[in-house]
Amino acid sequence: MGLKNSLILMLILNSISLVCQEKPNILWLVCEDQSLFFAPYGDSNAYTPNINQLANEGTVYENCFTVSPVCSPSRSSIITGMYPTSIGTQNMRSYKKNTNGKKNHLELPYYSPIPNRDIQFFTELMRLNGYYCSNNSKEDYNMVASPLAWDESNINAHWRNREKNQPFFSVFNFNVTHESKIWKNDINSKFNQKTIDLPKIFPDLDDIKNDFRVNYSNIERLDKQIGKLIQELKEDSLYENTIIFFFSDHGGPFPRYKRSIYDTGIRCPLIIKWINKEDNSRNKQLISFVDFAPTMLDISGIKSSNTMEGISFFNKNIREYIFAATDRFDESVDQRRCVRTKKFKLILNLDTSSSVGKENNYRKQMKTMQVLDSLNDNNLISGYFKKWYQPTKNKYEFYDISKDPFEMKNLFYDSNYTYEIKEHMSQLNKWINSSEFCNISEREMLKQMFQEDYKPRKLNPPTIENTDKGLVIKSKDTGTSIGYRKKGDKKWNIYTIDSKVSHVNKTEIIMFKPGYELLYKLID
Repeated sequence: MGLKNSLILMLILNSISLVCQEKPNILWLVCEDQSLFFAPYGDSNAYTPNINQLANEGTVYENCFTVSPVCSPSRSSIITGMYPTSIGTQNMRSYKKNTNGKKNHLELPYYSPIPNRDIQFFTELMRLNGYYCSNNSKEDYNMVASPLAWDESNINAHWRNREKNQPFFSVFNFNVTHESKIWKNDINSKFNQKTIDLPKIFPDLDDIKNDFRVNYSNIERLDKQIGKLIQELKEDSLYENTIIFFFSDHGGPFPRYKRSIYDTGIRCPLIIKWINKEDNSRNKQLISFVDFAPTMLDISGIKSSNTMEGISFFNKNIREYIFAATDRFDESVDQRRCVRTKKFKLILNLDTSSSVGKENNYRKQMKTMQVLDSLNDNNLISGYFKKWYQPTKNKYEFYDISKDPFEMKNLFYDSNYTYEIKEHMSQLNKWINSSEFCNISEREMLKQMFQEDYKPRKLNPPTIENTDKGLVIKSKDTGTSIGYRKKGDKKWNIYTIDSKVSHVNKTEIIMFKPGYELLYKLID
């Protein structure tokens, strides 16, 4: 067969394959700790041809925001479509595997929160509707992960492990741009002497510039890793039929970025390459991470029985307000809440007796933080960071983002903005009151969730009936996910009333509900 005929045959086979698969494939490329340090957002210090290609072929979203400027609370929102302050995941690293009774920085036990609402990892619903869901490989949801969330979640997880013509949702996480990579000071040689302009809030000092150079160097490494995955999609003839999301889990790795409720901490890059989308352009609509889960279900034509707080942005532009919160970051607690529109932003500081830049030992490993601390200790600090170190802060801050993108001039006491301030306060209070754990301390929250032993609640054993059609499993607890597998298998299947589950071979049953102990049962 000649080359021309071979190519024609390949195109025909690919067309047949796409016809057989009705639902779109979806790929998430998730980097860590990055703000808008990318060429599609006007910062060309890093050479990122692969990310630029996605932007050229897709849509660049200019107003995408996380609900929390740190990873695990942010990821809990992405996977559930809920605000962390509604499900109890807002305090950084409150949950760890295998803690064996250890306590966190506040001498509180590590815990997986018990939400008052029924919630579900949205990938369970995608799996139920035929999607192959893979995660490579970070979970970090600040709660026990559902065993039913993924077909595979490990460093080998890949769409290539799915069944033929099965639609996939695959997540790849990249830690090459994480905060910790900055203080390792591993820099590409091309950046050693590169001239860069720092954001205007930073002192113009070489040590700080070098940290930014390292970050841009890491972004170039990220782009190469992304390029490899895009090439694999093309090798599999899947690129054209795959929706690709590129985004960061929260803002950049620097002081006043990560862990900060200002836009430098909560505004994130989001680029989406859609399928057959002609108006590839820039999009200014407001998007929150809490919207990702309902958007994914909307794209896939799936409905959820649970109510999510997010709203789909797939072919829609509904959101009027962005809400975000900061709480505990390791040993430091700084409860701040904000509401943001396209033009204005209101911040509520629940603790006015402490500085904006609360100390954080983890962050002190970065040279930039060490330089800033030294300047402050020697009374040499000036500009924005002089405010950062002030021992107290105002209860409210109000900014005109359109004129003051770095949020440096507090307009809360300016009578020209009385109407706008009142409107934003009303919306923020409404959100706080709708979110169960938004206005209390972590210690108070745990008293509501747990008894004195801080142990998870127990699920009731299910009823199991053996019928001609197989096992009928019924949970006595609402909001519970049920899974099954043959003993010895690795992957859990999601159970529905229509599942054909036979116990001829030994069958394991698992029940999962966030905040509850996993319940196993073996049917002989």
